[in-house]
Amino acid sequence: MVLFAGIDLGSTGIRGIIADSEGKVIINIQEPFPVEILYEGCEREGGRHEQNTRIWVEKINSILKRIGLELKDLGYKLDDIKAICSDSTSGTIVAVDDSGNPLIPAMMYNDIRAKDEAREIQGVTEEFSNKIGYKFKASFALPKMFWIKNNLPAIFKRTYKFLHANDFLVGLLSNEYFHSDSSNCLKAGYDFLDRQWPDFIERDVGISPEKLPEVAPPGKIVGKTSEKLEKLTGFPAGTLIVSGMTDSTMALIASGASSPGDIFSSLGTTLVTRVLSRELIRDPQGRVYCHVLPGKIPIYLPGGASSVGAECLQAYFPNVNYELYDQKALEIFPAESITYPLVKKGERFPFVNNDAEHFYQGSAEKFEKYTAYLQAVAFVERLSIETLGGLGAEIGDRVFTIGGAVKSKPWLQIRADVLQKPVFRPKIIEAAYGAAILAASTVSYNGNLSKTIEKFVQPDLILQPRAELRAKIEEKYHKFITQIRKRYQLQI
Repeated sequence: MVLFAGIDLGSTGIRGIIADSEGKVIINIQEPFPVEILYEGCEREGGRHEQNTRIWVEKINSILKRIGLELKDLGYKLDDIKAICSDSTSGTIVAVDDSGNPLIPAMMYNDIRAKDEAREIQGVTEEFSNKIGYKFKASFALPKMFWIKNNLPAIFKRTYKFLHANDFLVGLLSNEYFHSDSSNCLKAGYDFLDRQWPDFIERDVGISPEKLPEVAPPGKIVGKTSEKLEKLTGFPAGTLIVSGMTDSTMALIASGASSPGDIFSSLGTTLVTRVLSRELIRDPQGRVYCHVLPGKIPIYLPGGASSVGAECLQAYFPNVNYELYDQKALEIFPAESITYPLVKKGERFPFVNNDAEHFYQGSAEKFEKYTAYLQAVAFVERLSIETLGGLGAEIGDRVFTIGGAVKSKPWLQIRADVLQKPVFRPKIIEAAYGAAILAASTVSYNGNLSKTIEKFVQPDLILQPRAELRAKIEEKYHKFITQIRKRYQLQI
């Protein structure tokens, strides 16, 4: 029997999935982080978001132990696992010493204390930004490293490597704390076109390449699990370790999107939209950045994350019967009312406006209002896709979606209607499954990721757009665009 392991180190817990070579999931388990100690000793004010990596270590060891026990109970052998691959949040960094010990708490993906450093880096990297197609933001990894250099010089001096969260996880697996991948290194300034760390990082930022990890393309075998890991967890030493990607990119793999033109949307707290493109897409406004799917012919993944998402329902409709409200919304849709459903100030994609704020214009009737919010999120998704198309991305006819909100079939139908495209929901919506797919692609499918995705991923639900609503939807969408253009002074 040939099995593959996928591990997702998330912001609230760790998930492990074991799949066979046909894509069947054998084990799917989670280890949530305890809320009461999650931020123990960590500062969260002033844009700071940190985590104590001790929690990561404990839960990773726990989930690997559980995998071993459950495999035995199911009649499998531990050495049936031929490879393991992992992912984590994009932009999260850990400064470690030469033994892999974290020197300070991890600076999380949403930590934005490095605003000044991001501006300073962007001021000296215009040529690089034009080449790669993105601009440095405070949440990116490189500005965080620069912040440590400027504000914690003693820690900076002691730092052996700056690792991303997934690099640290690979270190726990291999006992080698220097591996990374080009997907996670994107926000650290890695030049994924020339496959090297650019000179400006040492010249202008003052960070030596010696403090940066060695970078492999995703899907490459970078080592084996260690004897130390086997003693701690029972997970067999010598298992191949396949270099991973960021969590959102692994989620894209798990969604089933595999061909140029395919559209990927993740609708959870916020909305992330990407398309698969044969060409690198560059955005002069800095809204869009591109990850790359591994393969003989690279497929770029231009996209961005909106500040809009399903959190608007919890914010504006707390403690309601969502199943009832969803069904009522499907009956009412399309709504007459208009909203831009922000919860916090500021928008980043499909347009950038740091001063943008929520508004609602229309009926106070609760079901009409609720419908308008579901509709507005779908409108933002459509505008995101149109924005990517306007930058030159190929836009196809299939939308693959994951995220907590995909559990709502009525909302999926509204999204299909607004997009006028079929929407595919996969059976398994976990990023860890994407990691298992990437491991299988490397070991059993000769690196053919598209073929592996097609083999592994099966749709749980496909919703077709209702053509009879198209004219009404177009009218509402154009009113929505007119309203946000006026309120936010947009050129769209």
